[in-house]
Amino acid sequence: MEGVSEGSFVQVLSAAKLVRAWFTPFIRISNGVPRLSKLRTHVQPYLDTGLPVIAQIMGTRTEILAEVAARLHTLGVICVDLNCGCPSQTVLSSHSGGWHLQEPLWIRDTLLAMRKACGKHAISVKIRCGFESVLEMPAIADAINEVQPDLVTSHFRTVREMYRPIPDGLERLAKMRQLMPSLPLIGSGDLFTVEDAVRMQECTGVDGVAPARGLMTNPALLRLIESACGGEPFMALTDDESRLAFLRRLGEVSGRSPRHQGFVLKLAKYMFGESSHQFASLRLEGIGGSPKNTNIQE
Repeated sequence: MEGVSEGSFVQVLSAAKLVRAWFTPFIRISNGVPRLSKLRTHVQPYLDTGLPVIAQIMGTRTEILAEVAARLHTLGVICVDLNCGCPSQTVLSSHSGGWHLQEPLWIRDTLLAMRKACGKHAISVKIRCGFESVLEMPAIADAINEVQPDLVTSHFRTVREMYRPIPDGLERLAKMRQLMPSLPLIGSGDLFTVEDAVRMQECTGVDGVAPARGLMTNPALLRLIESACGGEPFMALTDDESRLAFLRRLGEVSGRSPRHQGFVLKLAKYMFGESSHQFASLRLEGIGGSPKNTNIQE
């Protein structure tokens, strides 16, 4: 997630064994192939965790994206993912991200070029269930089926729907599963609890799930889902005290960076609410930039 899965958040989640692998925020690729040193700057914090890393790229020029994918593999990532799902207006204005869902043949050709450039190394693609309409799903699925990437991640909203509530998200993913029966398919959308994840898998037949905003509410969500699906028992961050300890540790690792310290309080808002006593206690401790000796007047 852009602005979330980076910096101290990556360090603390990795150290606490709350993740098994890392999916980097997207790397914007413009009109040239970045130097290897610049690409390394993007992925090294994730590689330093010792966990498998999938590097995510975004752009418009097929031949450049293919070369970037090949270079990223030389740095040690296990897979390179082509982002064709981002709904940000800034991204769409540059004809990137989710814009490409209007161009299924571009997605096909770019994945084919990545496959050729990367050889035996894995490639994947991130999509939504259409740009304007879910009626676009068959054409998108056909284009991807021609390439057979190693992994597909699909959000159940269209690009135009952004993050608005929709009533039939799971039905859409079930349809996408039918359209791509031979590909490993990861479902995404409104995954905030273990129950949400189990319901998605049972209703759609996806091979896995990809929470995003749900990690803001509970950073242990991935491991708790894994445990519910038959993995080893996992109890971290299941009570308020353990969540507060996690946030304090995140504050320590963040150091003096105002940006990262502010992110700690943002997480606290997701976990407890801004009016909670837990949020207030973190502010009093100086986490998030507030002075530790703040005087509170009745």
